[in-house]
Amino acid sequence: MERAIVVGVDNSIVNEGLSARESIDELKQLAYTLEVKVESEFIQKVKRINPKTFIGKGKIFEIRDAVLKNGIKTVIFDFKLSPAQQRNIENIIPAKIIDRPRLILDIFAKRAKTREAKLQVELAQLNYLLPRLTGKGIQMMQQVGGIGTRGPGEKQLEYDRRKIQRRIQHIREELKDIEKSRFERKKRRKKSKIPLISLVGYTNAGKSTLMNALSKSNVYVEDKLFATLTTTTRRVYLGENKFVLLSDTVGFIRKMPPQLLESFKQTLLEIQDADLILHVIDVSSPLYLEHKRVVEEILKSLNLDNIPRWNILNKIDLLQSHDTIPKKDFILISALKGYGIEELKERIEKFFYD
Repeated sequence: MERAIVVGVDNSIVNEGLSARESIDELKQLAYTLEVKVESEFIQKVKRINPKTFIGKGKIFEIRDAVLKNGIKTVIFDFKLSPAQQRNIENIIPAKIIDRPRLILDIFAKRAKTREAKLQVELAQLNYLLPRLTGKGIQMMQQVGGIGTRGPGEKQLEYDRRKIQRRIQHIREELKDIEKSRFERKKRRKKSKIPLISLVGYTNAGKSTLMNALSKSNVYVEDKLFATLTTTTRRVYLGENKFVLLSDTVGFIRKMPPQLLESFKQTLLEIQDADLILHVIDVSSPLYLEHKRVVEEILKSLNLDNIPRWNILNKIDLLQSHDTIPKKDFILISALKGYGIEELKERIEKFFYD
């Protein structure tokens, strides 16, 4: 298991309103998803971002000492580093330097199973790495291999800038061909006139579990962030020859790398064909309202906030009491235990067929 140090900042703007503890805990969850053991953490209170190293140079040297003392190979920063900041830190700390966007990219690279998902992730990785190339080439970057991945960092070390740009163009052409196939499937679905429901939510909110509960299928489920990247569609029987199609999408997270959103944009825009969106929210998380806000902002950025949307509070079986849950404008369920599933199906039937 890879050992790492995590680094965060006590700054509400950088952490998007979260405390340093809340933000660093989510970073640890991300690291755990890649089977990384976090040995220690550093949190620095910052008023202004250091343009050369993001955090104070003294703290950077303190982290370097911990790396040397404990034989740490990886340092993960809970924020986005500019290419210049990353190079400056690499010149001080003799370890692989990973920022938050790269960590999420590595998770996506590990989780990608289908041809389309692999191409989308590789495209995002290459767009991330391109501005980080130096005159000495990509080989000189300590963090090029990422964590637990076999992405561009390891299988394309020989790439120069022009080769990467040609590869990016080739991937985009392949994705266009895949998009044509998706368009044909969309036309066939519209001819069937079966209503389409899209599941959205913060990563690990329980979307796949809800899909299994509603459709009685066996979609892959794991209690880790970004367990699946593949868009999955299942038919849900509502009774009396009434059906809807239920489509699962990739989960969202704070500070989603823009390269990923761009690469997965066409996949995510399938949501625009939905007649109803079920926004699945993990109510057992103390940050569930923050997670709700993040998802809503991403939907808005994709111009998907005009589709009818129901807020589904999932995992209520993990709560000691339901008294503090805001019942208004929320539907309460436990996808794992089956609580509220039949009632949800009845509401869906009334919405589409009454």
